[in-house]
Amino acid sequence: MMKRLFHRFQKSLRYKLMLLMVTIAIMPLILVTLFAANTTKQSLSLEVIRSNESRMDWAAKYLDEKFDQLQAVSYSLLLDNNLFPNGSGGLDNSVNSPDAADSYIQEKLRSLYIANNKNIVRISLYLKSKHRLFVVDKDAVSSTGQLHAPFGNWGDLDQSFESVNRVVNAAHNNFTLVRTMNRFENREVLGGISLDVRWNMMNSVLDMIHSEPNSQVMILDNQGNMMYNPYANSQQEALPGEVLKKAAANSDGPGHMELKKGLIFYQPAVSGQLRIVKFIPMNYLTKGASSTLSFSFFTAVIFIVLAIMAAILTAYYTTKPIIRLTKSMKAVEFQNFDVSVSDIRSDEIGTLERRFNSMLQRIKELIQIEYKSKIEKRTAQLKAMQAQINPHFLQNALQAIGGIAISRNVPEIYEHVRAISDLFRYTIRMKSDLVTVADELEHVSNYLQIQKLRFQDMIRIHLDVDDECRSCQIPKFSLQPIVENCFVHGLEGKMAEWSITITAQKVLDEIEISIEDNGVGMEETRLEELRSRLNDESEDRELGESLGLGNVHSRIKLIFGEEYGLFIDSRAGAGTTVKVVIPAVPQHGEEEAV
Repeated sequence: MMKRLFHRFQKSLRYKLMLLMVTIAIMPLILVTLFAANTTKQSLSLEVIRSNESRMDWAAKYLDEKFDQLQAVSYSLLLDNNLFPNGSGGLDNSVNSPDAADSYIQEKLRSLYIANNKNIVRISLYLKSKHRLFVVDKDAVSSTGQLHAPFGNWGDLDQSFESVNRVVNAAHNNFTLVRTMNRFENREVLGGISLDVRWNMMNSVLDMIHSEPNSQVMILDNQGNMMYNPYANSQQEALPGEVLKKAAANSDGPGHMELKKGLIFYQPAVSGQLRIVKFIPMNYLTKGASSTLSFSFFTAVIFIVLAIMAAILTAYYTTKPIIRLTKSMKAVEFQNFDVSVSDIRSDEIGTLERRFNSMLQRIKELIQIEYKSKIEKRTAQLKAMQAQINPHFLQNALQAIGGIAISRNVPEIYEHVRAISDLFRYTIRMKSDLVTVADELEHVSNYLQIQKLRFQDMIRIHLDVDDECRSCQIPKFSLQPIVENCFVHGLEGKMAEWSITITAQKVLDEIEISIEDNGVGMEETRLEELRSRLNDESEDRELGESLGLGNVHSRIKLIFGEEYGLFIDSRAGAGTTVKVVIPAVPQHGEEEAV
């Protein structure tokens, strides 16, 4: 009875823990969701206002630069003394006849139009002294006495002493820039220039501030009249005229207005003649807040579900692997070692399971190690004895063959058999991995003696060894694999006479042994690949490579240090040189013979 009550108490405590975990997970998510929904809209609005005010300011500066470029076109005519001399208001006296004057004007206008026809549709020049209007466009240059223009009548300006510099809207997405030329002394009008310009010249400026989808960017005059709106479409609601006039009326400087429909930014430009206006609909601002609210809501739901699942899994499955591990440990007490844990977890309990499995495996190994060690020891002894018997047998057999060759008076056979016998004797007689340079060179000489039997007079051998190098120590079987590579990779592909030069000299506290052949050599890429393979410290080498260059290089570095080893140099068609660098370490004591 008491046990059942205790079990129920445990169960209720487990549910309390689940409820606490879910509450802790839900409450922060609800608070964060409400706070994020409230602050996202405010922060987004402030960020939109700050960024767009900065963009509007830059756009006004770039728009002023565009109009300064157009004014430069006007100045090129207004400052021409042949058209507007300061004194008389007529053409320069250097132009002899009216026909020549007209020809000069037409040529001037044509060249100016050709240089700027990408943005300018028409250039008009009015000269009061001639009372004529000269016009150039894509068709031709013409002159007329009709002085009407989109902004008014040039003839009406003759009686005026007012300086005109203004921007007038025109048809077909164009605008007209008008500027008069006045006499300096009394401001009398001498003539004027009008440029019909394509509005799309300003698209690059307006694109800078058209950063939000469904936003509108437009240019108004200082009365609030629409002049250019490249982003208007049928799906967007047009702004009321009174709103535009209100934006244009704020001539003190840049700013913005908050409406129910959205935000309106305005920025004066071109000396206050124009207004850059941008409208951002309110749904852009609310869309960001709505997406944040939706994301937070779905995130809260997902995390609530995950919290409930985590509470259930924690309550019901945390103790399960512990119980399983406890049962396995009890089985080990009764010497049952086949109870290793499968389906190991990845947490701390999994670490205990892995350690338990490792302990079982170690116990099994320790039980069997006594039996295996005795068998392996006896097997190794038998193999060692067999390894010694075989070379001794071959050496004795070769010496017997050499004795027969001497008795039959065949000294050539004896010399080659002796060289082979010495190779076997060198292999088995020295226990240490280090030998003298003299012994290693004698081993190489025996190998070369055998090769000369094969290649006869095709090969020349040169040895130059300093006496102070002979007693220094070198790893056993260091030089013969290098000499063997001379034949296999360097000389066998060469038709001319072969040459191998072996030099050994002491340089400071080092021994340098160079083995040079006149073989086919290597290309630079092959040489770099070979050097890279030499420095490869991978232990996954094929058995056939155990006495190769990589093995020699690795043994020298292992015994003497990283600064020693093999250094290879080669040129295609010129041969290869392998330099063995080892420290000058003299031998202490004699090698033990077998």
